[in-house]
Amino acid sequence: MLPAYTALYAQSFSPQYLAQLNKSLPHKFQSINVGATLEAVREQEIVKLYLLVDDIEQYEQLLIERSDEFGANFSQCKLISIEKGKYPNNYLELTDRYPVSTKMSTMYRVKTITSDGIIRMYPPVSVSKEDDKPTGLVRK
Repeated sequence: MLPAYTALYAQSFSPQYLAQLNKSLPHKFQSINVGATLEAVREQEIVKLYLLVDDIEQYEQLLIERSDEFGANFSQCKLISIEKGKYPNNYLELTDRYPVSTKMSTMYRVKTITSDGIIRMYPPVSVSKEDDKPTGLVRK
């Protein structure tokens, strides 16, 4: 059983797997991670959040947290209670209508909570400030 498990995760990092996955999703991910993949894009005054979670139904809740560009004090941005069968392709698309000011970068991170209380936290991703055009994370 171990070889199939290893092959599954090895495939999840391949460019072919990412290309196939992106065909079925509205947002095209640049890369994917085991566990949870979060990408965030600033669109004028709001931030669009794209989340892909391995086997999302194993979790009871997902939390999206945000912080300023220094990533020191994260606060809750979104709380999602998982419902069976609601998330095709283990994919969520969310909007943060009240992000940190467009004058500074914003950090977002994902926390997952299982029904038996296990919490996993994933590394934060950064969203550029409004005038920080070279990163490609700002859409006007």
